[in-house]
Amino acid sequence: MIGMTVGQVVSRILPPVLLGLIALGAWQAANRADFDPIEADAEVYAMSAPTPMLSARRIPQSLRAPLSEDLLIPAVGSVIRKSPSMTCASVAISGRVVAEQSSSSGGLIPASNQKLVTTYAALGILGPDHVFTTQVVAEALPIDGVIQGNLYFVGSGDPFLVTDDWLAQYGSNADRSHTRLEDLADSIRNAGVTEIAGSVVGDESRYDSERYGPWDSRLIQQKQSGPLSALTVNEGFVDWPAQFQNSFRQRSETDNPPLHAASVLAGLLQERGISIEGTEVGVAPPITVTVASIDSPPLTDTITHVNSYSSNIGAELLLKEIALASGALGTTAEGAQAITRYLTNQGVPMTDVIVNDGSGLAESDRLTCSAITKILIDSQFRSPLGDSLSIASSRGSLADRYVDTPLAGQVFGKTGSLRTVRALSGFVQSSSEPEAQVIFSYIANDEAISNDEVLAVQESFVEELSKYPLGPSIESLDPSEPIDN
Repeated sequence: MIGMTVGQVVSRILPPVLLGLIALGAWQAANRADFDPIEADAEVYAMSAPTPMLSARRIPQSLRAPLSEDLLIPAVGSVIRKSPSMTCASVAISGRVVAEQSSSSGGLIPASNQKLVTTYAALGILGPDHVFTTQVVAEALPIDGVIQGNLYFVGSGDPFLVTDDWLAQYGSNADRSHTRLEDLADSIRNAGVTEIAGSVVGDESRYDSERYGPWDSRLIQQKQSGPLSALTVNEGFVDWPAQFQNSFRQRSETDNPPLHAASVLAGLLQERGISIEGTEVGVAPPITVTVASIDSPPLTDTITHVNSYSSNIGAELLLKEIALASGALGTTAEGAQAITRYLTNQGVPMTDVIVNDGSGLAESDRLTCSAITKILIDSQFRSPLGDSLSIASSRGSLADRYVDTPLAGQVFGKTGSLRTVRALSGFVQSSSEPEAQVIFSYIANDEAISNDEVLAVQESFVEELSKYPLGPSIESLDPSEPIDN
């Protein structure tokens, strides 16, 4: 330590020396300390565990789920054996297909399960917030309440533009999605219109004028859908006898949807004191001003109407809107091509899948349970698509099924029924673990299909799925309570 003072040397050496002395003292004190022994009897434990080493209670969660999923495979095999000769069934858990079988070598006619495809594509292409904006335009705003010339009623493709009279036939189900035409008539009056010097002109030019899809004539005669048009009021029907409530076959359809729509609006305007020269069909001029407009509910509500109540015209007009949004003409064929491209891009397995319409009335449509399951996996349970489905014992086409059973309110599905088809796809909640949902798809085709027999198979299938997880419950895997000797 050359050059250091005595004070500097001491300041460097003294601290570590003091710390060493303190540590030595503590060690000596510890060795001299006295400890009182604990006077207590030794604890006696049972020589055998209350839960055997190989008990299911000892299965960790990571193993329990696969074991439960494996038990779903026999359920799928059973439903295939009990079903018609052309049937497919598929089950998925947590985004993964765990069981899938088909007794058919190709795709099956899906009936209204086709609407799952259409609404899935509509959500992706149009967006869940999409609305249909129906406009009433003129070449100039009213002067002193008078519109000089025609008032153009321009269709937006809104499938559920309806009057109160139409809605009344549904009684307690009148909350289904709709756009009230009376509200549009009120808006026209509130815009100061008291007279239309020309006609109310129905403009359906947004889409083509093909009235029906590629359907068998019997389905058109049964009035499974009203005539298609971008401007349709009351789904294209002119009357619906009260004594035949909800019967398609007793309704009378219009042969000219835009003219019918113009006539219904004209009648509502006359009720509000607005005078009109007449009604006709035409196309609005390129330059106009908006007199009034009305938005439909968002697409999420529209697809709930389509899927829960299986609206054919709703699905078909969505198809044409999808075509238009994809840059094509608003036709059924262009819409089918746009949906096919969208499904392909989303990774939906397209082998044996054929899209020819939006509703599933086309018996040339083909779907697989694999494709539907992929769509449901992508959508998930709590989603616009999942929330749009009918509900067991509560809403839509499942309202009369699973009533007063444990499955009431637990099955969310899309039904499908044609002369040779019975289908049901969707979600079922676990009866033991409400947070667990099972995705399923079932389609059966047969020339001599039995409605009662197939429905019984469907319900048994869904009941089995509701028991997932079939392995030991979460509670049974918890540690056992100590045993008192």
